[in-house]
Amino acid sequence: MTLEGKTAFVTGGGSGLGAAIATAFAREGARVLVTDVDEKAAASVAKICESKAPGARSARCDVADSKSVASAFRELDRHFDGIDILVNNAGIIHRDPDYVAHLTSVQSSQVNEILTEGRVKTHWQAVEKLTDEMFDRMLKVHLYGTFYCTREALPRMRNQGRGGRIINMGSIMGSASLAGVPDYCAAKGAILAFTRATARESASFGVLINAIAPGFIDTPLLVDLDDTSRRMIAMQTPLGRLGNVEEIAGAAVFLAGPSASFITGQTISPNGGIYMSQ
Repeated sequence: MTLEGKTAFVTGGGSGLGAAIATAFAREGARVLVTDVDEKAAASVAKICESKAPGARSARCDVADSKSVASAFRELDRHFDGIDILVNNAGIIHRDPDYVAHLTSVQSSQVNEILTEGRVKTHWQAVEKLTDEMFDRMLKVHLYGTFYCTREALPRMRNQGRGGRIINMGSIMGSASLAGVPDYCAAKGAILAFTRATARESASFGVLINAIAPGFIDTPLLVDLDDTSRRMIAMQTPLGRLGNVEEIAGAAVFLAGPSASFITGQTISPNGGIYMSQ
């Protein structure tokens, strides 16, 4: 029960990594406010958390909207005696059918070209296919969402006088990058830089800020990946598989707990070794 007596605010907690992190925190004794743009999903995960540690609640939070974020933090203020842990986890990938179809087609063509001709002739053109709205949305959810929530959490953590932990969800795409998703890479890279900058700023009042930069994890965000793509990822990963949500939740529990008391401004990257293949 390494988080007993702590209060955690988790964004994107209705599914995937967020749900696993919220549940893991509750299992370690934390009271969790599960937030998500999908209220029903957040409430469902909060019910699971409540069964493990009394006091869990849920709230709607669209991290791309600063007013929605402020409202969720007011919900925190109404029901909890402060905040000890913030997890900025909410994220998206593009679901536009034409864009996804383009990326899938290019990837398939490139694989075939490498196998038959030894070189790529089909080009990604991902930057050219991105609209203003798509690029803005990607940064709003990932980067702006991390900023909005951190801006709300820091004064609360400072004023309550007991420090705190903030965990930002990055990605190896923020450092190693990946062809075909330039806006996602940009957002995640910015989050890693934001993590370091805010860690410096908040160290004087005992708030430790770190990032987790996962590799390919089997979550709903990867539902569009076909079997061939999954096999290719597994082949590039020295451990030979995609990661699972519990492995990322374990890293979050570590960063939120007492064993990480001398760690700030760092990025932990559970990626099965695929970073070495990039």
